[in-house]
Amino acid sequence: MKHPYLILAIILMVTLLLIIDRMDLKNRRMQDGSDREDPPDRMLPEHKIANDKLIVAEGMNESNLKKMLQDFCGWYNPEMLQIVPMVTKMTDLQFVITFPYDVPFEIFCFLVNYLDYPKGYNKRFNVAGWATARSADMWVTDDLAGKQVLLFVSDFDTEYDNVFMTTADQIGYKLDFGGRRAQLLEHPVKPYQMPLFTTEDLEDKETVAVSYKAN
Repeated sequence: MKHPYLILAIILMVTLLLIIDRMDLKNRRMQDGSDREDPPDRMLPEHKIANDKLIVAEGMNESNLKKMLQDFCGWYNPEMLQIVPMVTKMTDLQFVITFPYDVPFEIFCFLVNYLDYPKGYNKRFNVAGWATARSADMWVTDDLAGKQVLLFVSDFDTEYDNVFMTTADQIGYKLDFGGRRAQLLEHPVKPYQMPLFTTEDLEDKETVAVSYKAN
C-alpha cells in the first residue's frame, strides 16, 4: 500500500468527527438558549388551547426559574413556538407553570426533567407535572390514552434522561427519552396524587412574566 499513513489519518479524522457530532447531539438539550434568534411575535397563536397540563416547581427563586425557562424556551422556540409557559407565583419558592397554548407531551416531559436537573445548578429541585395522556402523545399507548398522569424524576435516578409516570389508577411507567414506548413497571416509583393546585387556585395569584424567546 503506497499511502498507509494517509489512509490512517483519514480514518482517524472521520472517527473524531463522529465523536464530536455525538457529543454535540447529547448536549443540545442542556445548552443555553441565549444564542438563539428570537422568533417573531406573529408566531404566537391567535387562540388559546384548552389543556390540563400543569407543573409545580419548588425550591428555586423567581429569577432562577425565569432563567431556566428562558433557556429551555430558547432551545425549543428558535423557528416555531412549541412552548409558551405561564408562571404563577404561589410563594417565594413555589411556582405553578401552565401552558395556555398547550405544549407537546414530549416537550412537557423534557421540561419536568430539565427543571429537576437544570443547567448551571449543583442541586436538584422538587418538580412534578400533571396531564391527561392522549393517544397521539409520544410514549402513550391505547391503554394509557385518556388517563390522568403524574410525571416526575425519581429521587434515585442516575440516568438523567427520563421521567417516571404514574397513572390515576396507580400503574407505573418509565418514559425513556431515547425510546418510543412507555416501559411498564412492576410497581409505580411514586403513587399518583391529585395536582396540588387547580386553575381556581391560580386566579388571584401573582403572574410572573417569563420570556418565551431568548434574549
